Amino acid sequence: MKALQIALIGLNNSGKTTVANKLQQKKELETEKFTIYSFKQGDTLVYLSDTPYNMDEPKEMIALLKEADACLFCISAVDGINPKLGELILLLNFLNISNGVIAITKTDSSTTDEVESLKNKLKAVLVDSNLKDVPMIGVSSITDDGFAELREELIKLNPRERKGDTLMLPIETAKEIKSGLTTVFGIIESGKIKKYDKTVIMPWGKEFVVQEVNLHGEVVEEAKAGDRVAVSYKGLYPWDVQTGDVITVEGNLNKAKKLKIELEITKFFKDELRKDSEILLNIGLQTLKVNVLNILKDGSEVDSAKPGEKVQLQVESKLPFAFVKNQPCVVINPEAHWRSIKIVGNGIVLEGVE
Repeated sequence: MKALQIALIGLNNSGKTTVANKLQQKKELETEKFTIYSFKQGDTLVYLSDTPYNMDEPKEMIALLKEADACLFCISAVDGINPKLGELILLLNFLNISNGVIAITKTDSSTTDEVESLKNKLKAVLVDSNLKDVPMIGVSSITDDGFAELREELIKLNPRERKGDTLMLPIETAKEIKSGLTTVFGIIESGKIKKYDKTVIMPWGKEFVVQEVNLHGEVVEEAKAGDRVAVSYKGLYPWDVQTGDVITVEGNLNKAKKLKIELEITKFFKDELRKDSEILLNIGLQTLKVNVLNILKDGSEVDSAKPGEKVQLQVESKLPFAFVKNQPCVVINPEAHWRSIKIVGNGIVLEGVE
């Protein structure tokens, strides 16, 4: 059976949750921050992950996007193209999302010509983006038009390749499902996991032994890269982990509260990045608040950096990050000037600082 992990993305009032409810057959997991649905068609099982659009608190949105095989990008025929939509497209580019389907929602509120005009405008906007070649399907939750075609386009998608022999399982969330057992949920990025494996949860470095592995609602002996799993532990509590923590093996990841990163500030950012400011730093599925300790431009320390500039930052968070050197990162500033987008830019992690 082919299993696909699809992240639902779209601005508020884009109709994405309505689309999820039209497509889904089962609610797999529901938390305060996100919901995961599923539907099966033929030999393909599709998981749909949905979370509110919120660039002030984008942790769950980015996490679900980064672990997905593809996205289902919902764009309202009523609202059309606006600056926030452009910001979301930029975020998808920085997260290397290139596989998916665009659903033009609420087509019953527009004429056929208006929907076609929107598709043409979107093609022009997306021409330099990673999503330039994805199909666009018009749908209406009132008439049910387009949903059969949308299902067909989704099941045509393929899982992205997940490489590596070493276990890497980023955590979405954790719950106490059975008394005395905490179950963590996520998608295996590399390696395998089985009952009685000794694993380490990073960045905390604590070792736990796997008590049970659940795949597609059934207890299994082993799960592999690409599988959406529920892994149960004794001695672990739900509040001990957070979104983005990683189940792995000893010595596989670095951890640090202070980091040096290399950052290219996007030309679309209309503010300045300033020393001593508080920003959000995304690495893997982790998104944490960090303070900018210093900014280096061409080897010299500066007080601020402007759009289009390449700089090095030293940042510090209250909680540690789990990371590898040269891992991609994205910087967001929720406090950016109101005329600016909130995405500052993207780059790589250079090293942790003692």
